[in-house]
Amino acid sequence: MSISFERVGRGVPGGPYADRSARNRPLRKLPWSCRRSAAARPSRVASIPGVSRSGHAGNHDGKAAVVLVNCAGGRELEIVREILTGPLKTPTILIRQADLHSTPMALDVDTGLLDVAGQRVRPAVVWVRHAAACALVAQAEPAGSVTPLQAAAWSGFLQQVASTATTALPGSTLVGPGQLAQARRLGVRTPRTVVTNHVPTGTRGLGTPRVIVKTQDFRLFEPDRRNWSRWLPSVIGPDPVPGSHPVADDPLVGHPDVGHPVVVQEYLGGARELRVYHLGGGICAFEVDKPDPSSLMTDPGSVTVRRVSCPPAAADAVRALCAAWNLRYGAFDLLVPDTGEPVFLEANPDGDWLWFERRARWHGVSFMAAVMVRELFLRTS
Repeated sequence: MSISFERVGRGVPGGPYADRSARNRPLRKLPWSCRRSAAARPSRVASIPGVSRSGHAGNHDGKAAVVLVNCAGGRELEIVREILTGPLKTPTILIRQADLHSTPMALDVDTGLLDVAGQRVRPAVVWVRHAAACALVAQAEPAGSVTPLQAAAWSGFLQQVASTATTALPGSTLVGPGQLAQARRLGVRTPRTVVTNHVPTGTRGLGTPRVIVKTQDFRLFEPDRRNWSRWLPSVIGPDPVPGSHPVADDPLVGHPDVGHPVVVQEYLGGARELRVYHLGGGICAFEVDKPDPSSLMTDPGSVTVRRVSCPPAAADAVRALCAAWNLRYGAFDLLVPDTGEPVFLEANPDGDWLWFERRARWHGVSFMAAVMVRELFLRTS
């Protein structure tokens, strides 16, 4: 298969949404705790004949393998593949977005065998990231090279590949503000939220002094960061947060009419912000300190990321949500106010992690992701 690196948006240099093909280098040295974990898990499947360490199958008997599909952005699954085929010695195929258009593939619906450029495997574990049709269109290289019809066909094909596997990652969950209603029913605290195409109307419905206005996933569906300014998150109210990205063309509350639904949410200032990763039951957390809600996109150098112990209440909330949603992997955004009760903001089943690892100088998420896949492979194959 061809080798190419994809990107999510043309981000700020050094930021989490930059073109990361040249920046995210393979892990050179795993943390000591991770190396001990690897040694503690002896491999029962050293190799499969015809599958090389680079992840390519060369036989036609349908041996079990891990199939990773990275449709847009980052090198997360590239790193997972390197660990799987290296220290964890797990047969793995990585399919990138460029391979969708350059490599012959066939899925035998009756047998579940996947043929990639004449290399036939039986998908035991499949992890697909960013396979929505609209994301495939937006992230195509070169721009405009994928039509909506082609994107819909590929999205359906990848869903079918995942459905043939014994285990599919990341799992199933509702994406978007609907997560908040489900979280509340499970007893997890959430901010007051309205989805609206008219910010003043939404703000009146909330009745809070400050709100934050967000367009979800705009980085994925708008690859040109020159168009990002109108979608950046912003805090608005009687006393705007200093440095907050200005969105208001109405003197009181913001866009009088944005033309598409946005999320208008109660703003909880002063709370700790956590990025919590759930990986097959394992939990790791980073504390994120940024001067403004848009800083990750506009000034990533001003953002501080620290590896921290996840507060027990936050870990319990994340595990409860993942159990209810059958979600094996997820990147959770949480706030922890002075009261200590975590506030759930969002769970992203395709959330990146390499940028947070680099900023915190701790690479445990990558290793935990690979170990999670390895253990699922051993169970299913």
